[in-house]
Amino acid sequence: MSRAFIGVIFVALTLLQGGSIKWKYKYRFELKKDQTAKVVITFRDKSIRLRDGIFTLRWTLYKNRALTLFSSYQKVESQHILYKGYRLRSFETQLVPVGSLLVDRVYLLTVFRDFDKKRGIAKLDVYIKDDNLKILADFIDPNKKGKNVK
Repeated sequence: MSRAFIGVIFVALTLLQGGSIKWKYKYRFELKKDQTAKVVITFRDKSIRLRDGIFTLRWTLYKNRALTLFSSYQKVESQHILYKGYRLRSFETQLVPVGSLLVDRVYLLTVFRDFDKKRGIAKLDVYIKDDNLKILADFIDPNKKGKNVK
């Protein structure tokens, strides 16, 4: 098969998959350097033996149109380099471990939307896929008081 044909099939499958995702939670953070945003994840069914967790997110460097982010969830820390407008503008975090009793795929997607150079603010969108309502999510924005659920 030619590379062009494979590329067309890949793009078509990506578009089909993207259109079918229904996000249960959506929130936009506008963070200054080293501000920490949090998402508190709580499982609705307490009989399931999974730990509730806190997803944290902060950025430390914006250079050459690349944003360096640090995230952590359930004691797993990660570093990501994201580029606005490219394929490398987002990353996923699994909220339910693979192999658990929950069949659903529950995950959080972080997307780098924009960077305001004048104010030094990164705009990040956080989406959570949870088709069968297995979790509750509270968004804690460092620029607002209290929990912000959207």
